[in-house]
Amino acid sequence: MQRKSTFEDFEKLMDDAEASNPPKRKSEESERGEIEFDSALFRRRSAPKIPANGSELFDESDGEEAEIYEEDYEEEVYETRKPIYSHRNTHEFDEAEAEKRYRQREARLRKKAEKRRQNRHLGGKILAILQFILSVVFMGLIFKLDVLPTKYFIAASIILILLALICFLLQFRKHAHWAGKIISFIVILIMIFGSVYVAKTIYTLNSVTKVKAYQTDKIVIGVLADDPAESLGDAKDYKFGIMAGNDRSKVDLAITQMNNSLDSEIDTVEYNSYSEQVQALYDGKIDAMIYNQALDELIEEKNPGFLEKVRIIDNFNVETEVYMEDIPDLPITKEPFVVFLSGMDVYGELEQTSRSDVNIMACVNPTTKQVLLVSVPRDAYVEIPGITYGEKDKLTHAGMYGIQYSIASMEEIFDLDIRYYVRINFTSLIMMVDALGGIDVESDYAFSTYYKQYDADTDTWSYYEYDRGMNHLDGVHALAFARERMNAAGGDYQRAKNQQKVIAALLEKIKSPAFLTGYTGLLSSLEGKMDTNFTSQQLASLVKMQLNDGADWNIVSSSVYGISSQEYCASYAGAPLDVEVLDDDSIDAVKEVIDKLMKGQVISEPRATDIQEAYEVNGSDADDDYYVNNHADDDEYDDFYWEHGGYLGEEDSETFEYSEDEEY
Repeated sequence: MQRKSTFEDFEKLMDDAEASNPPKRKSEESERGEIEFDSALFRRRSAPKIPANGSELFDESDGEEAEIYEEDYEEEVYETRKPIYSHRNTHEFDEAEAEKRYRQREARLRKKAEKRRQNRHLGGKILAILQFILSVVFMGLIFKLDVLPTKYFIAASIILILLALICFLLQFRKHAHWAGKIISFIVILIMIFGSVYVAKTIYTLNSVTKVKAYQTDKIVIGVLADDPAESLGDAKDYKFGIMAGNDRSKVDLAITQMNNSLDSEIDTVEYNSYSEQVQALYDGKIDAMIYNQALDELIEEKNPGFLEKVRIIDNFNVETEVYMEDIPDLPITKEPFVVFLSGMDVYGELEQTSRSDVNIMACVNPTTKQVLLVSVPRDAYVEIPGITYGEKDKLTHAGMYGIQYSIASMEEIFDLDIRYYVRINFTSLIMMVDALGGIDVESDYAFSTYYKQYDADTDTWSYYEYDRGMNHLDGVHALAFARERMNAAGGDYQRAKNQQKVIAALLEKIKSPAFLTGYTGLLSSLEGKMDTNFTSQQLASLVKMQLNDGADWNIVSSSVYGISSQEYCASYAGAPLDVEVLDDDSIDAVKEVIDKLMKGQVISEPRATDIQEAYEVNGSDADDDYYVNNHADDDEYDDFYWEHGGYLGEEDSETFEYSEDEEY
């Protein structure tokens, strides 16, 4: 019976093999980088003692290849420790087979170590690649937004690409790969949030600059306050009074809607003036009247108490197409241009037509960095091309027919081409100022608001006070500053100056590099509350130009003056209205400055005219105590004022439509 081999026999065979095989010189194969079998080394590595890891199978120069798991090494040692005998003699050690196994084991160990080394940093490489992809996406969005100057865009692109490359290469370093992973993770987060921010900015900018093809007029049905009717259905058998004139086409469209809703035709009576129509309602000749709600102030002016005696029971929105001249997408950073700034006297969305309470023309020369702001009184007695046909009306009434008619009126006054417009309202001004972190406005004298103002944050009523000199204003205080007339030392003309001060303060904020941090917030605040025919590319090019050169702008303010009078207006037949008949010399003085600006000359304030000197009040001569303490008497307030947080203006509370679903 054959005796079983023991580990002692294996040890003896190894000693014999070591004695009969002294160390050899390196063979040609070893010199070529292959492993030379060494039985002594094989014996030592086949010994029962197993190190904690397999790193001592390699030299220190092998680096991370020596970092293999203990179980892999144990498995290899176990395989090597199996007794190796010749097939001819089971007691004879087979050196060739041992060398073969040794080389196979060495190859397997190095292969596993290399594979684990590569896989160990695969996550870091993926992070670096993801970082590069997101950086490309981010810079692509920046390129599409097109507000970053080329030199900054190229620099930012190079920095982001190099940063991604460095993070990728760090994954091949033994101890530095963790730094690469951390940097990649941080940059990835920044790129994600940055891309979302820029994408939102692009969407909002396109939304703000989307030209509205239609305008909305609210046609209302009014009955006496004590009338039992609560809706149009209750009044279907009533006799309705309507007006002949400019708004007749819109009223007819509303009547069509009424007939369709009632499935019958209403009975109408036509009148030649609103005063006749109102009187007919009071006298019982008609049961209800149909009119454009934008005319509330106009009707109240000549029929005091109208808004208290008449109650609205229904309304219909009428959409009409806005016909505007096609404006080419011109590079507005190269040539002078004129933009009409219209301030509507309403809160909320800019959906329906209303009077243009603020009428300012901004003449801009982007090459000489100069802006001329020209204010025209809201009550200016002017022609409205396409509406009055040779007659005249208040400039503010042009806004009721559409922004295009306000522009046409301004072009008629100054005999120049106005290509662009921006239309905002009270809400957009408040949100614009707040989005920019407030503005700094210099007041010519100290004053307070004539009426108490409601503070929604503190649920209190108080007078807003402004110091002589610089004032930092938030949105609601900026609006009150621009709208105050009763405590304005120069009346409407001082109010126009204050409005220009607010615009100039906004421009100061917008032209600073810090504006970029609030760019998206500003655009979001204007979405649905601003209307313009500037393209998104044109607005972006202005921002890009300012960021590129950071130039200071020369902003000059001016006004056109007139003489107060009472004249018949095309929008209100039957009675004269309070108007301002513009002074030709005052207009000519402004035209002279406009001509200089267009020619690239340095401009200053227009020359003083006789009528200007008659109206203007020097701020240093103003009585601060009087304007700070001049307030409305208690009998000047009514229930509407306390219930709805104050009037929209001094005399226009009737245009306010309260909604519990909307914040004011």
